[in-house]
Amino acid sequence: MTDFDGTAIDADGHVHEENVMFVDYLEPEFRDQTQGWTLNADRNRRFIVGNSENPPFPKEISVRKPMSAENRLKVLDKERIETAVLFPSAALVAGYKEAEFAHAIMRAYNGWMADWCGTEPGRLKFAAPVALYDIEEAIRETQRAVGDLGAVAVSVRPNPADGKRLDAADREPFFAAVEELGVPLVIHESTGDPDTAGGERYGGMDVPEAYLFNHIISHPFEQMMAMMAMICGGVLERHPKLNVGFFEAGCSWAPYWLARLDDHFEHPKLGHYMKGLTMSPSEYFHRQCVVTCDPGDPTIPIAIENLGADKVLFATDYPHFDSGGGSVKAFLDVVDIDTDTQRKILRDNALAFYGID
Repeated sequence: MTDFDGTAIDADGHVHEENVMFVDYLEPEFRDQTQGWTLNADRNRRFIVGNSENPPFPKEISVRKPMSAENRLKVLDKERIETAVLFPSAALVAGYKEAEFAHAIMRAYNGWMADWCGTEPGRLKFAAPVALYDIEEAIRETQRAVGDLGAVAVSVRPNPADGKRLDAADREPFFAAVEELGVPLVIHESTGDPDTAGGERYGGMDVPEAYLFNHIISHPFEQMMAMMAMICGGVLERHPKLNVGFFEAGCSWAPYWLARLDDHFEHPKLGHYMKGLTMSPSEYFHRQCVVTCDPGDPTIPIAIENLGADKVLFATDYPHFDSGGGSVKAFLDVVDIDTDTQRKILRDNALAFYGID
């Protein structure tokens, strides 16, 4: 198509929650448990819960100030982004905190975010996070966020909640509820969860000095296991209309991982342990799943070649510390991606995944 002008849909941006969320939207009985985004002794901004800093960033990192919706629109204009689908920061981290607090933060965030995006609902949209400690509460909040507040997706962490993985039997009603609402489910990791795979080998997820290794580990390793649970655990077989995104881990891990899952599915002595599957793991992925790419990742063409151009979505991760300006240009500068594929990744795939008109 010759009319593509290079503008983008950000499939995974973030916000740093404004203080009003913790004061006016968080239920009163939970307000004394958090100071929200607060400067610590080093004058670095942190999400404070009790006496702990979350996630446990090293001293070199300070979180950017919360931004008004009006100022975020200015950023979108500068970056040539038409619409952004936004995810939390503090509320993402809260997903691994104590259960009642976690659920309360999700309710507060979704209420605040609906109002925040209401400034410009055509350009600012949000994915509603929910915690999976109490499945009945997760379903209630999912229905409220989508049905009443206008969320275009629902998001959960890949990490175990109460020691249960995503394909645990008691999660089935939750997946059914998301499927019935017709919105996608996004699996989204963050650093800091003490149960993150491999984190204990490098000093623990709550140790700032170990953050480098933990940041490298957490996103791709947890997404690999989330994909295995959702596909090989039979969730997508049981919920064929549930679309799932595995976000913020890059994209070129997925072809390798799907090939490995397929290899085990086809193994004559092991494959039968993937009970109830009627297709290979990669077929479920192609039917129902997508991944996001980091804007300037030179391995994006590997994912395009092996997954297909319609399975990769553009995402900025802005305003997190490891994101920056010029993300659309960084993507367009990646070699060996033709114009039609650029258009799909920058715009069309996100519009289709989220059902945005």
